[in-house]
Amino acid sequence: MQKIFAIIVTYNGLHWIDKCLKSLTGSTMPLSIIVIDNGSTDGTSEFVQQHYSGVKFIQSAINLGFAKANNIGVKKAYDAGADYVFLLNQDAWVEKNSIEKLISTFDNFPDAGIVSPVHLNGKGTDLDFGFKSYLSQNNTADFVSDMYFGNLKAVYETKFVNAAAWMLNRRCIEKVGGFDTSIFYHYGEDDNYSQRVVFHGFKIYICSKATVCHDREQRNGEKTKEFQDKESEIEFRIYYGNVLIDDKIVDNKLLYLQSQLTFTYLLLFKFKFEKFKKSRKRIKTEIELINNIKQSRVLNKKGQLIWLD
Repeated sequence: MQKIFAIIVTYNGLHWIDKCLKSLTGSTMPLSIIVIDNGSTDGTSEFVQQHYSGVKFIQSAINLGFAKANNIGVKKAYDAGADYVFLLNQDAWVEKNSIEKLISTFDNFPDAGIVSPVHLNGKGTDLDFGFKSYLSQNNTADFVSDMYFGNLKAVYETKFVNAAAWMLNRRCIEKVGGFDTSIFYHYGEDDNYSQRVVFHGFKIYICSKATVCHDREQRNGEKTKEFQDKESEIEFRIYYGNVLIDDKIVDNKLLYLQSQLTFTYLLLFKFKFEKFKKSRKRIKTEIELINNIKQSRVLNKKGQLIWLD
């Protein structure tokens, strides 16, 4: 029998966690569940341990972030012989047959590395607002057209769908590894992982016959302060960390920053303006980041169980 593990990272998720876990325990396909709690203070930890004794529960004293916490769960599942690992957000839940339909996609598409269901809103009355943005012709060809004309195919290849509900197979984990914790903490790690999945010869699919409800429409259009403060840096990491782009692009960016730093030092020597000190600090930070990204790119291209150690 195939071993399927579900991984849920929790952080102050008491409002959703019962519905999330109940949907998994009611799955038509038997699975094991691992919960990694990122230091909740709202009673989430106590609730899971009290009401779901069959769940493997891992408590972290601090917030490890999305990438690191999921990697802990994936490693536990992999070491236990998992054939498939299902990553599910704490504020999401699946239908009884969703897991079964996702697994059948892997059976029919052996090149699959990630399979995700259709993401609905928390009420199941509309597509999730983020999921809608992934349905462009460039990202998920023909999905919208086929949906409009009532001719949805069972499976659609996509370049990206967010990790609120991802099914990974063992081959993908062995080749690609886990989320990159060297340059990502929270935000952007699923973009980076998707890029690596494609680089290593796998495909990403959306299974139109399976659904997940993601209860986050109250955050539609809103960006957390953490994301707003670091948005440009996150985009910088996603772009230059993309192993699908040529290494020369990253090298050229580093050369450009180094020349800018030299020029800034000359300006400081001559004018000593405060704005040049700020520019120097920013450029030095970007150079350090680019060098970290270059190291992560080497490891991510190599693949294997990287970041799961």
